[in-house]
Amino acid sequence: MSEYHYIFARPGFPRERLVQDVSTACGVELRPADDEFVDRAGNLGYAAVEVEFTHEYEGDHGMPLERYDSLVTIRDFDTNLERQETTARQIFENLTALGRYDLLLTRDLQELLASLDRL
Repeated sequence: MSEYHYIFARPGFPRERLVQDVSTACGVELRPADDEFVDRAGNLGYAAVEVEFTHEYEGDHGMPLERYDSLVTIRDFDTNLERQETTARQIFENLTALGRYDLLLTRDLQELLASLDRL
């Protein structure tokens, strides 16, 4: 089974601002995705960045996932988990610098790697 890194964001709206901010944070334009669950996606050349405006994950492992509107998934095409985590952390830090979102960075929905709660 593949392991992904996820960034949960609140508020996930206005949606176009979130898309613009994630695009800037990862350095590629996110485009509408032809996928049932993914709303926008971008290709970093070695990894995909995918945005879902909503998700149905509930709290687990002490992480209140249901409190976050949107989800950003980072998945490395070669399953290079070290590079994937480095990419996810950089996107997380770039979003943190904007000061607009409460954020959670998780490894495979099992481990909390970082969080930012602006309140």
